[in-house]
Amino acid sequence: MPKILGQNSMDRWEREVRRLLADQLPHDWIVVCNVAWALQNDQGLVRDGQCDFVVLVPGLGMAVLEVKGSRSVRVGDNGIWYRQETDRRTGQVKAEVAIDEPPPEQACRNMHTLAKAVCDRLPRQRFPGAFAFLVAYPNGHVDGPSTLYDPSTVVPSQDMHRLERRIRGALEARVHQAQGSEFTADMAGRVAAVLSNASFRIAPRDVPLDAEEDAVDLDELTRQQFAALRGAFELPRVAIVGPAGSGKTLLALWKLDALLEEGKRALYVCFNKALAEHLKLANPEMSAAITSVDRLFYQLAKVPDGRKIGQTFFTEELPSLVQDVAAELPLQSKYEAIIVDEGQDFGELRLLALVDLLTPAGQWLFFADWEQNVYKSAKQEPIGAEVTFRLYHNCRNTQLVNAATNGCCELSVVHMPGVPVGAAPLLKKGWGATAAAAAWAAAHELAPEGGAIFLSPFKLEKSCLEASRKAYGLEVTEDIALLGKPGFVYFSTIRSFKGLEGKNVVLLHADVPGRIAALSPDDLYVACTRATGRLAIMAANDEALRWYLQRTSRVLRTEPVA
Repeated sequence: MPKILGQNSMDRWEREVRRLLADQLPHDWIVVCNVAWALQNDQGLVRDGQCDFVVLVPGLGMAVLEVKGSRSVRVGDNGIWYRQETDRRTGQVKAEVAIDEPPPEQACRNMHTLAKAVCDRLPRQRFPGAFAFLVAYPNGHVDGPSTLYDPSTVVPSQDMHRLERRIRGALEARVHQAQGSEFTADMAGRVAAVLSNASFRIAPRDVPLDAEEDAVDLDELTRQQFAALRGAFELPRVAIVGPAGSGKTLLALWKLDALLEEGKRALYVCFNKALAEHLKLANPEMSAAITSVDRLFYQLAKVPDGRKIGQTFFTEELPSLVQDVAAELPLQSKYEAIIVDEGQDFGELRLLALVDLLTPAGQWLFFADWEQNVYKSAKQEPIGAEVTFRLYHNCRNTQLVNAATNGCCELSVVHMPGVPVGAAPLLKKGWGATAAAAAWAAAHELAPEGGAIFLSPFKLEKSCLEASRKAYGLEVTEDIALLGKPGFVYFSTIRSFKGLEGKNVVLLHADVPGRIAALSPDDLYVACTRATGRLAIMAANDEALRWYLQRTSRVLRTEPVA
């Protein structure tokens, strides 16, 4: 049995001929079925074509075989070919249909087209063997010879059991022995690969819709984590400690929602003012119960206008003022539950002041990640908690973003089972005169309609985008209300974005961590873990480019550096 490539045809007689070829041809022959193409002709125009079978014969060459199921074909006095449709019971001709292209002409044209296509793609100046065409009529016989086509080009029904002999004879009628010897078994395989499109591949390309779908999957995994921790949330004094991406902020908000639904006086307190503002906008029904710690304390202490704010005001003086206020608060004005998010940033005095705002039986939930202690405000001790639960899995970032973060930050955070693989982060040159253009190109590639996020160790006026605030129909914004909105790319310093997240993040001025004060290892960890979908890293210099590449070479996608 020969090697047969390609799909079976829907046509009855083509299926029958395929069966006969499979039964009759030698094992070292190759049959390519239903070969179709769209190629440029000599005039440069693309033309479509299709042939039923191509038979490759080692030692000889290539035979194009067309199958016609007509029972009767004739050439009229006007030179036009007709297909006759007959009644199978009476044998009477019911109708004659003019054929657009005579079958031998069609087969001959296909033969030359495919021979040229093979030569172009091997590449060779001439075909490495003979090439011939045959037209098979498995349902009819020759009644009258053709004056212009050799008998080797026609296979009537009475010869369908001799296909090997007929194909071999058609090729031998056209070949010199030396020419046929070039068509080895290996050459036949190479020609078969051309005719069967064996090299054609559609490679996966990451598109914005993929990032959106990954974000939906990650949200579902966080909900599973919330369900698993439901029992822990009922304890009176509990700490939840876990890595970036373990869903701490979402878990805290879902717990807040449950407490408010129960009618409790509950409060969610985070460190980052931008995070609090974003959560208020995203959760308007809970906005009154969401605040940043310094804003809360400033309001409670009723700090008078014009008061001098020293270096220790927020870390020491303001918490002390709040403790004085808490001591005078009636019980009914205190909170029945306080949820602390970003607990590693608060410092001891802020946390103690918050504890004083609780009723004696109130619930205290403390969320923290000691690896994100960018302000070095606290020791690794969950103040106020009696029991600590640890989260170990990252369910915010895709597997490839998580792996890149581990490589850059020398961590071993495990992704949660079921997390999407996602796309490898993109590492690009992000310094010099083209830094802004490269940053905009990355943001547009990740999110063409907008919604991406620029994170930088520096403020906007100190960044590469200071003089380049519009590109690709997109505009830089620092308005948290426009985070993720079409037409805008949100800009933030890394530290101001801590606790927040977005589908697509572009990290600007990515230097070797620790080289500059604004980008410590903790800062880099925060930046790399903000993306729920895709991440691009714009290296700050050549050394940084090599540093990131060395630590994440198995994961990162890179672009040539000019």
